Amino acid sequence: MTMAAVTAPLLTAPPRELLLRDGTGVLVRPILPEDRDRLRVGLHKLSAASRYHRFLAAVSELSEEQLRQLTDVDQVNHIAWIALDPALPGEPAVGVARCIRVPQDPGMAEVAVTVLDAYQGRGLGTLLLGLLSRSATRQGIRTFRAYVDEDNDAMLRIFRDLGAHVLCVEMGVCQLDIPVPADPETLPDTPTGRVFRAVAARAAGRLPSAGSLQAAP
Repeated sequence: MTMAAVTAPLLTAPPRELLLRDGTGVLVRPILPEDRDRLRVGLHKLSAASRYHRFLAAVSELSEEQLRQLTDVDQVNHIAWIALDPALPGEPAVGVARCIRVPQDPGMAEVAVTVLDAYQGRGLGTLLLGLLSRSATRQGIRTFRAYVDEDNDAMLRIFRDLGAHVLCVEMGVCQLDIPVPADPETLPDTPTGRVFRAVAARAAGRLPSAGSLQAAP
């Protein structure tokens, strides 16, 4: 599947500033190969619980090959957005949202969102997921599939806000199929749905400033 004409602008998209619920500014953009060290450092800043929620396994290090796979993406079949903190030296990574197309079902992609513990609870995951959804829609993805630990209340709440169908596939793990509508206006009128609509409006140029787009309560 090739959509070079669509994805070329995304691969070179400049960072944009968005505001979290507490007014903290973050820079968001498509992930790049040079973000490899940011991901390596970021993994060490995650608590053991957050690492388990992300990988559903105890992970303490990422190999060079894993880092390459996570940062050298085509933004068509593997789409990823990264959030940086511009107030800190080196603009470290503070969150990532990504989806990888399911080969057997090209309209579906497995999705994952990771936010550093120090930035959790401020709406960053919702903002990143909104950006990811808009990019995925452009590539023909209509459903996100997520595997979420049953005690990961924050992600379960976000996905349920978006109308996810929930199925328990094994002890302690839920499978969620989340619709990715082409028109964000059809999303449920929930805090997460409203943020997604605001992300789409900002991307379309209908919102004038970063301050107009903040994470939901």
